[in-house]
Amino acid sequence: MDDKIDIVITWVDGSDEKWLELRNQYSGNKSSDNGMNRYRDFGTLKYLFRSIEKFAPWVNKVFLVTCDQAPEWLNRDNPKLCLVNHSDYIPEKYLPTFSSHPIEFNFHRIEGLAEHFIVCNDDCLFINPIDKEDFFVDGKPVDILTEFPLQFKPGIFTDILYNNFKLISKYYPNRSHIKKQLKKQYLSPVYGYYFFYNLFLYFLPYKGFIGLNTPHIMRPYTKSMFQTVWDKEYELLDSTCSHKFRSSEDVNIYIIRMLNMLNGNFVPGNINKLGKAIEMMNDDEAIYSLIESKKYKTICLNDSLSDECFDVVFEKTQKTLNKLLGDKSSFEL
Repeated sequence: MDDKIDIVITWVDGSDEKWLELRNQYSGNKSSDNGMNRYRDFGTLKYLFRSIEKFAPWVNKVFLVTCDQAPEWLNRDNPKLCLVNHSDYIPEKYLPTFSSHPIEFNFHRIEGLAEHFIVCNDDCLFINPIDKEDFFVDGKPVDILTEFPLQFKPGIFTDILYNNFKLISKYYPNRSHIKKQLKKQYLSPVYGYYFFYNLFLYFLPYKGFIGLNTPHIMRPYTKSMFQTVWDKEYELLDSTCSHKFRSSEDVNIYIIRMLNMLNGNFVPGNINKLGKAIEMMNDDEAIYSLIESKKYKTICLNDSLSDECFDVVFEKTQKTLNKLLGDKSSFEL
């Protein structure tokens, strides 16, 4: 394995007037996800850079992907930083885009990106020291092949998850191929209680998958994984990338890692112990306590806040993060 591991971060300044003017030239249809909360800056990017420098100094390069934007505090001269505009790597026919899907599905086209990289939304953070081996072992991503039932929650994101599952079922209509992975990857003891969950499901009369675990935390990928799915499903990815906003007809980046795991190209790990996705829905003291507890190595602060409580939660979250990551990084001016 090449020792180089990069990080790719996606970020947008949803308050930028130039970007807003461009966005307003396009309108999503009723099946599109284009609410402004999807583009709201939660103020975590600065702390993400600080956390990389403090807890993951082994990172080779940090690729910040934006729509011709950059935060004013960013030190563009940092040798580890690569500022990437959408037009630098996304095929022109998909631009402009206001959907995360074409931005993510084309990561493998970024010039200079290492074969091994970590995809990291701007709301993700390291909060404890972390090693390369938490993400890659012998050149393979560390992941968790565990089943988890698809849940019905009306909305575009649920539609996208069902579309993912249809694609997975196309290639793997049942668990018959799992026999090749059974002991080392499907029934791995490192999964903890998920081991027993998989064991129970494997011996059920129903032999199809009921869904796969898709934790919303930073995950490792390789450029080869992306190219493999593009080669197999060009029309589907092309259609998804053609949508200006997230659509109920889309698939998302989860399919890259799911197909890769079902191909057996991964090393088992209990990534549920590695990171935690925190749904920020209201002003809940338990959330700030969880962050301060540093129970996990990584967290994702998913902004699902109403406009009414956003300012309060934003301020409290900034104060909490400043306790953990108060020192400026070399990525800041």
